[in-house]
Amino acid sequence: MNDLWPSLRKSFFAGLVVVVPLAGSVAILLGLFNWVTGFLLPKALQDHTNAFFYRLAALLVCVLLVTAVGWVTRLVIGRRAVALAETIVARVPLLNRIYSFVKDVSNTMLSGRKSAFQRVVLVEFPRAGSYAIGFVTSETEGEAQSLTQGTVVNVFVPTTPNPTSGFLILVPRLQLIDMKMSVADGMKMVISGGSVVPPHTPRPQPPGHAD
Repeated sequence: MNDLWPSLRKSFFAGLVVVVPLAGSVAILLGLFNWVTGFLLPKALQDHTNAFFYRLAALLVCVLLVTAVGWVTRLVIGRRAVALAETIVARVPLLNRIYSFVKDVSNTMLSGRKSAFQRVVLVEFPRAGSYAIGFVTSETEGEAQSLTQGTVVNVFVPTTPNPTSGFLILVPRLQLIDMKMSVADGMKMVISGGSVVPPHTPRPQPPGHAD
């Protein structure tokens, strides 16, 4: 009986690791579907008995339009038109900042990379002597790198149990401790609050090695 509660607790958090991403992904997709189709459809059709099929048709039209825009953009005249439009937007106060932010976010999300996280590391955070699970996103560039000595790495330290928020910290490469676990296993550990720890088999030490 004493082992039942810890087992149930670990099973619950292990279930959260599976259910939360799946439910969140479905909710986001449904929200995008309703937002896009609601934007394209008149109010009368949104309340129609066959509203779902109208929404599917509207989504198909939207996909075709986006594909057509992408095809034109790939042409020389299309690239020039986009460059001209961005030049005009860049001169409009407030709109230029909003556009730049949305463009950076969309380029990151639609860049085709499987994950923005490259590997899992241990980093001393929030103070020296205590460690946090972090995910390397890239090497620091620009002004931040020019103001520091040595190579600095961008590390995202997520919060528990909600990894969508966290801290971006810039850490010298030599201060990072690389971990063997995958990004997925590292995320499971963060979401579960440490209840789900990926198995690890230490490498055998050479004969005569002493700690």
